[in-house]
Amino acid sequence: MPLVRPALAEELQQVGTTLAASFDGDPVWSWLASPQADWSRRAAAWFATEARIQMAGGGEVLVDDQLRGAAIWAQPDHWKTSPRELVSLVRPSLQLFRGNTLRSLRTINTMEKLHPTPPHWYLAILGTDPSHQGHGIGSALIGAITDRCDDQGLPAYLESSKERNVAFYARHGFEVTGQPHLPGGPKIWLMWREPR
Repeated sequence: MPLVRPALAEELQQVGTTLAASFDGDPVWSWLASPQADWSRRAAAWFATEARIQMAGGGEVLVDDQLRGAAIWAQPDHWKTSPRELVSLVRPSLQLFRGNTLRSLRTINTMEKLHPTPPHWYLAILGTDPSHQGHGIGSALIGAITDRCDDQGLPAYLESSKERNVAFYARHGFEVTGQPHLPGGPKIWLMWREPR
């Protein structure tokens, strides 16, 4: 099993690059991003900013020992995007989403309305560089927190943007609780995990 540890502040640019590679071509992110955007560079800046925000706000940004994958977890009762966090995301969002920025804000609002309210750990983002997928990196990044959830008696929650990932998350104890379509966009899978 790959070694998992908290990311260092100086590694967040690489975290952004890894996550951008893992979400390249993703149905939701492709729908949100401007078709004119330089995905690799602009998405990497967006993901690095999101990781920095979570790290500063007490969230967990986890990586494997070689930075091939990353997970951004929000701790219980800290999953909602604050006005301050939105301000921090304005510039990278405008660069990535451009004409679709309003769509991205509506999507955040929709997803927050669907978000369960009981205290839980929230897997906001999980990605492994495509050239390293299938080697247990994603599982290790999930297990680091779901093991903690089990010890603390806390559930966990995520939204999957790809149907093929549902079985992967199910192997880690997550169950589908809903399959809504984003307004005018693709379907997402809401998944909840009870502690074991």
